[in-house]
Amino acid sequence: MTQALSQTVRSLDGNGFAQALHAGTLAVVRECDNLDRINVFPVADADTGANLAATLRAASARLGAGAPSRIGDAARLAADAALDGARGNSGAIFAQFLRGLADSFHDRPHVSTREFADGAGRGSQAAWNALQNPREGTILSVLRVWSHELSVHSDRTEDFGEALSDALPAARHALAETPRQLAVLARHRVVDAGGQGFVYFLEGVLDWVRTGEARRPAAAPPAAAPQLFAGAHAAVDPTYRFCAEALVSGVAIDTERVKSLVAPLGDSLVVAGGGSRIRIHLHTNAPLQFLSAAAGVGAVEASKIDDMILQQLAGRDATIALVSDSTCDLPESLAHHLGVVRVPLTLTLDGRQYRDGVDMTAAEFYRRLPTLGRLPISSQPAVAEFREVYERLLEHHEGIVSLHIAGALSGTVEAARSAAAAVDAQRIRVVDTHKVSIGAGLLLEAAGAAIARGAGLDEVEDLVLAARRRVALFGTVTSLDQAVKGGRVSPRAARVITAAHLYPIIVFDDEGHAQKSGIAAGFDGALHTLVKKALRFAAGEPARAMVAHTDRLDAAEAVAESLCRGLGTSYIPVVYGGPVITTHVGLGSVTIGVRRGV
Repeated sequence: MTQALSQTVRSLDGNGFAQALHAGTLAVVRECDNLDRINVFPVADADTGANLAATLRAASARLGAGAPSRIGDAARLAADAALDGARGNSGAIFAQFLRGLADSFHDRPHVSTREFADGAGRGSQAAWNALQNPREGTILSVLRVWSHELSVHSDRTEDFGEALSDALPAARHALAETPRQLAVLARHRVVDAGGQGFVYFLEGVLDWVRTGEARRPAAAPPAAAPQLFAGAHAAVDPTYRFCAEALVSGVAIDTERVKSLVAPLGDSLVVAGGGSRIRIHLHTNAPLQFLSAAAGVGAVEASKIDDMILQQLAGRDATIALVSDSTCDLPESLAHHLGVVRVPLTLTLDGRQYRDGVDMTAAEFYRRLPTLGRLPISSQPAVAEFREVYERLLEHHEGIVSLHIAGALSGTVEAARSAAAAVDAQRIRVVDTHKVSIGAGLLLEAAGAAIARGAGLDEVEDLVLAARRRVALFGTVTSLDQAVKGGRVSPRAARVITAAHLYPIIVFDDEGHAQKSGIAAGFDGALHTLVKKALRFAAGEPARAMVAHTDRLDAAEAVAESLCRGLGTSYIPVVYGGPVITTHVGLGSVTIGVRRGV
């Protein structure tokens, strides 16, 4: 029998708890889009509503239509389900609130207003403790203020309806205060999305209290594309690209140890749960290291890595989106500024696959390359991966320009063309850059600048096709080991060149193939030759340049300084060559890219 609170009720059992949870969940689901729209903290990725709704749906569904009659059992079921289904910061925090509530109720058949308030206080504290760096001005503040006020009113009344009703204004006031506590909220003139979600939840519960009517939330619909973001989402946060989560099981898991292991890898750390099962949430640029750390704690039952940059870019004002692959190198800050969405190639290292730049960063690849038993293998992205990116971006953009590594070197551009034909060939322009690494990066920069000044699809495509004839790459390597492994240089020739302290000068033809263009005595001599060739190519015209290296930052920075003097500019970007490129050139390479006629 469903317990209704439309009349004075002095105790709450498992059935009543389930009905309250169903009603609160429905309220959050109804306001999901609004929560996504105002979501700007900790990252403006427009998913707070979706995450909180998914978490609550999981808890509500576990209780179903026939919840346990004892509130302790019902709360435990809900808390466990919320932990399993938690998504994002807000979801993990709410799951931990339910865990604290369940711990307080233990095995009680029912609770009074006083006991419920004590449980709410314990839940609030559990939520605070779940975060490595809890912040005022978030859902945590709303939780704390509401649970305190509920405790005050539970001393005055034994009626759940009165206690919940009297405590709700305090939650609303705490929510209204959040912009005064977090500058980012004040700047965008919004309240905290997680806190607003909790207030919606409380309002749904109170509405059920007053009417005595409750419905179970419908099953979660298939994952939908993100809603169009508010103006607050126009600025992409470049600090951390990935939202990583892992559900981990083990024996007596030490949550404080987990925090110490995972915290150095990123920000927005939440460790929900405890005992034998936990959920870890982190914003990071090192998802592979995050998953490795999680695996060191216990068995990883489930994990997910979301690209927050792609989520944020969907709401940009630019009418044309810019896509590339992971071999196109340019500074991360510039990539974020231009709104570049990268589709990663796949690397196979000793039989295990990694996504270039996602599961395998440049720094990690540099560390592992000398110890690999076999030459790494790179594979183009699947057509389906391009399709997914194109479909999501076209929901909020008029068109897409997609620039990729030379088709003579990789099938990536053909995979992109196949996807474009399947999605919308008229609105997607796929361009073979005929370049690699920073050569393609310089073309991305040119395309991004054209998009920023309002150029249309045809104009951007024509500009890139013309600009690729004005881009040149000049490089050298300190080791021929990778060339020998790949069969491009014989072992005997490599030994002779190395013994004579000679360094090859490499240029790239119009199709992107590497060609030998002489040799230089000594590494410094090779670097000097690269700079001379680059300046000769610029021929006194205005020019843009970049320098890429594979674990030779010192040499790359010296080259950039020389180029600055020669080109009369104050800054030339220096970037790390990605894993796929490093597979072919090896460690210790330095490459100059020049685009003339800027």
